[in-house]
Amino acid sequence: MNHTETEKYKGFTVGLALLDALPVLFFLLSGVVIYMLWGSRLFLGGVAAATIGGASKVLWKLIVAAKGKDVQGLTKAFRVLMPAGFTMMLLSLVTGIVSDLISGDGASGSPTLDGFLQGITMMPAALFFAAGICGLCLMGWLGRHMDNSARSNWIEEITNCLAQLAILIGVIIVYFGIYYHADAAALDAVMSTDTVTVTEADRMYCFDGSGTDEVIIFYPGAKVEAESYAPLMQMLAEGGVDCCLCSMPLNFALFDKGLADEIRAEIEDGNAPYAGADNDYKKWYLCGHSLGGVAASMLAAVDKSYDWDGLIFLASYPQVKVEIPALSIYGTEDKVLAAGDYSKAETKGYWPENFTEKVIQGGNHAQFGSYGAQKGDGQASITAIEQQMQTSEEIIRWIENQ
Repeated sequence: MNHTETEKYKGFTVGLALLDALPVLFFLLSGVVIYMLWGSRLFLGGVAAATIGGASKVLWKLIVAAKGKDVQGLTKAFRVLMPAGFTMMLLSLVTGIVSDLISGDGASGSPTLDGFLQGITMMPAALFFAAGICGLCLMGWLGRHMDNSARSNWIEEITNCLAQLAILIGVIIVYFGIYYHADAAALDAVMSTDTVTVTEADRMYCFDGSGTDEVIIFYPGAKVEAESYAPLMQMLAEGGVDCCLCSMPLNFALFDKGLADEIRAEIEDGNAPYAGADNDYKKWYLCGHSLGGVAASMLAAVDKSYDWDGLIFLASYPQVKVEIPALSIYGTEDKVLAAGDYSKAETKGYWPENFTEKVIQGGNHAQFGSYGAQKGDGQASITAIEQQMQTSEEIIRWIENQ
């Protein structure tokens, strides 16, 4: 560099370049989470392009600070990829809205637009989005009105970092705030009947039927409201197997996979304030739907606080070695269950020797619960009640044969 260039870039230090990497990372994480909610590959491509552009800028700053070299190719990559990425992200929103309207799904408003508006207006996420946008606007103003001194560069990058972090927090809040809600049938099933007493307690519902020997502790699927599985719990309790339906933090069983241990301890110690707690259960089973099954298998395999009599997987599979008897049930129309990962469980020897597999013809992923259609799932050719009845019959039959 000549003297003029040295003066121009004197504010670029290694520390500043490393700080500049943080907003790029925050942006990438925000984009990935949004993709997990939305599923648009065009949007993900835009995120990738903008991230590579941002990374090019970070690398340029590192080289300037460490070697004193101005690599023009990195600057050009930033100037091309960054706007191209944001253009792709915007196009993905527009094409999503147009596609919804053309397909007729937008009769009462585009699902893509409705989801976008729901996300950015959800509280308290909206406050973080507002803070992030204000921060980005402030950064733009600072870039036009401040000099190239080290102090100015640090102020700009700290502002950018805080703005991107605020947006990331908002996106995470939206991700966990949007989940599948129990439908009317499920909410009705939370009520006691002539044959099943339902008690709501801390982080769970207890379904106490005629049986007194067997009990299932059930983990819901990811981002599914616990009450969605009440109809299945009712059927099992009516069939003689009591159930404890767990309600998980942020509707993610992985966040409290040890809850079954706590419930079992309460019941066995006689300190559980709910129906069925006075039953002297002889056999204890863990059951989970989708990610709930993964969490249940982790508890049974890793935490040896209790010996469990069996694991029941509904559209799920273990990701660790299971040594107790296991039952797997899934539907032929399930498009959410990762077939490759399910097969890997067998290839890696995760399933136990005492393993039973049952397939429900016409069943899909979502109808083990009652929360409506699930994104990416197949179209079931049987009703949710039919699928749940077949599931309860298979579970009860399997338990009786243990």
